[in-house]
Amino acid sequence: MDERYSLMRGGLLYRLTHAGGAAWTERAHAPWIAFALLMVVLVPVVVFAAIDRRLLGGVGVPLLHDYTVWARFAIAMPALILAAPLADERMWRSLGHLRNLVQADDHANFERALTKLRRWRDSVWPELILFAIAIAGIFAAPTLPLYEQGATWRNDGTQLTPAGLWLSWVGFPVFRFLALLWLWRFVLWVCLLARFSRLDLALHAAHPDGCGGVGFLGYAHASFLVMPIVTGLLVAGSCAVEVEHLGVRLDSLRLVLGGYAVLVLAVMLAPLLLLTPKLAALKRNSLLAYGALGTDASEEFESRWLGRSRRDAAPILDGGDPSALADLTAVYATASRMGTVPVQRWILLQFIGATVLPLLPLLLLVMPLDQLVQKLFSMLV
Repeated sequence: MDERYSLMRGGLLYRLTHAGGAAWTERAHAPWIAFALLMVVLVPVVVFAAIDRRLLGGVGVPLLHDYTVWARFAIAMPALILAAPLADERMWRSLGHLRNLVQADDHANFERALTKLRRWRDSVWPELILFAIAIAGIFAAPTLPLYEQGATWRNDGTQLTPAGLWLSWVGFPVFRFLALLWLWRFVLWVCLLARFSRLDLALHAAHPDGCGGVGFLGYAHASFLVMPIVTGLLVAGSCAVEVEHLGVRLDSLRLVLGGYAVLVLAVMLAPLLLLTPKLAALKRNSLLAYGALGTDASEEFESRWLGRSRRDAAPILDGGDPSALADLTAVYATASRMGTVPVQRWILLQFIGATVLPLLPLLLLVMPLDQLVQKLFSMLV
């Protein structure tokens, strides 16, 4: 297997950017690609809106106050580009660990699975289909109610302005394609996890990572943290527009926002449950084995130090060594605390933060920043 194998390295976009000497998975190039897309997508929109006097005012919703545009194109779109190098590094590091955990008799199956994923990743057809879907969204994507109720920077009734036309024909397809591309990589990763979970693996309940030796899968899974961040920005931008321009109360959206947060966390973390049956069986069987071993160790310890008679337990400890019994006790405690979902607490907190934090600026719509800080300070002290 290639040492630098990664699910991010392959496909039409990677080939085009790599051939141009600026692969989007390289840390040195990703910021420039993100900046170039900002210039191509947003600058013409700002210029057209300024010429039509719809940038700062003049209509019900000027461009400056359309939070959906800034959330989607000024923050979320660059985030999709800038996250690629980090995801690439995590992927190729983690795939090396995956290979080391596969037992020798299953190495061939693992290699076949990687070869199939490599073919899917490198094929141009998936990304061509995604690009076609992104273009089709120009005609099929629903329009926000905001744009159907009056004149905005984007439209006069049913007639799009030049700024609106540019964003519809250039900005939205670019953003949709990048978002769909990340979704495709996520699907490939889930397929790899599904195949990996069915292999014969060298796992140990007493492994110090608390997950049987596959705790690093949470680290690899965090490659896709940008997905809840981006979806959160889109939801926050749409809700902000509804609150400010359509008169919707923020508290009336609490069930929608709460349901969104639960759904996103469930979708993002569910793939890790593919390893749960194997880890649960490992924990159960290991505790039984360590329990039997602990019985023998305790009997030999008591025979050596308390003079009690022993049954037919195997002499597993050298002369009832107290330190060996203490070590076995620590190993059993580690196995009993082993988690059956390969995600460590700090990774879980990252996913929760990526889901919730993009929604927090909505609070500023109902309470100015200085009042919010003052209220929080008073609650803490």
